[in-house]
Amino acid sequence: MLHLALTTACLAHSSGLAPAPRLSLAPHSAAPRSSPIVLVKEDCEVEEECPSPEEQWPVPLQVYAEESRKYRRTVYFHDSWVNHRSTDRFFKNFKSTLDSGVVRSLYTEILSVTMVAVAVVAINMLISGYDDFSSVRHVAPLKIPFIKDLALPALPFTIAMPALSLLLVFRTNTAYYRWNEARTLWGGIVNTCRNLQRQSNVYFSEDADGQMLRDQLARQAALFPKALKSFLRGADDDKVFKKEATLLVGPDTANALMVSKNRATFVCNLISATVKRANMDPMDRANMDSNTNKLVDYLGACERIFRSPIPLVYTRHTARFLTSFMLLLPLALWEPMRDSWNHWATIPATAILGACP
Repeated sequence: MLHLALTTACLAHSSGLAPAPRLSLAPHSAAPRSSPIVLVKEDCEVEEECPSPEEQWPVPLQVYAEESRKYRRTVYFHDSWVNHRSTDRFFKNFKSTLDSGVVRSLYTEILSVTMVAVAVVAINMLISGYDDFSSVRHVAPLKIPFIKDLALPALPFTIAMPALSLLLVFRTNTAYYRWNEARTLWGGIVNTCRNLQRQSNVYFSEDADGQMLRDQLARQAALFPKALKSFLRGADDDKVFKKEATLLVGPDTANALMVSKNRATFVCNLISATVKRANMDPMDRANMDSNTNKLVDYLGACERIFRSPIPLVYTRHTARFLTSFMLLLPLALWEPMRDSWNHWATIPATAILGACP
């Protein structure tokens, strides 16, 4: 049953149920969702807990958003659901706010709007006066005639907020729909690869040739998700994919696979050729060919999602609207925060609101 074990292990790895085979940041496959993140090293059987965010992700924060996409695995087991239902999760989530992937990915934007808030507070202290630590009022060092302070009324922001909310909600719903469709397609790919292996166990002959073809089909079925993953990740994944393909189908086929225009389709051709060589009933061959067709359909659906983003005109308009709103927000918060010392509450309020979108 080597072929069955091989398929199970490879599909589990491809679908995120096992750690990546290279230096990566990933949850341990058998650990609950709330367990600490571990650093998985290539060809190493020991996994070490990472005590700090810097060690958890040894790359500059400005590339975190892009690099972390490779290791986002929302794979739940029974213990994960128990932790997810726990009432303690609210406190755990709050304590890990600064370690949040969203905050770390948006740190540039959050820092920018926070610095604008700092500038607004500093400039207003210079042109309208300030209170020292003893709450003694001082005259403005750089008083400008006809300008009391830099501020905007909050009413325009109140009126614009529903429109911005609709834009963000529509974009969020569209993004979630695309994610859900992609997750459904990935589940279909895993199930179809399992069905191909299951059918080969029953339909292929029990002689030496049949056993050899079973092993070949198991490796090819396990290679399809990896080929699709390589296509979606781009040229940066070529080195890893070539190593995986060499282990599964040999160096010659791996080299031919690397120069093909569509690697996932190439793997489907290999599966069809293996099924054709098997001595089996024509109806059974047709059933297996139907599953191979499903893999091609799933590939096309994934390509459609990959090549067709949310309309750029819409996303750019939303980004411009949101950017203008957040950069001008400190001016609108200046007056509501007047009861705080030198309106300093404008700064943390802007930072918190900047992390919300």
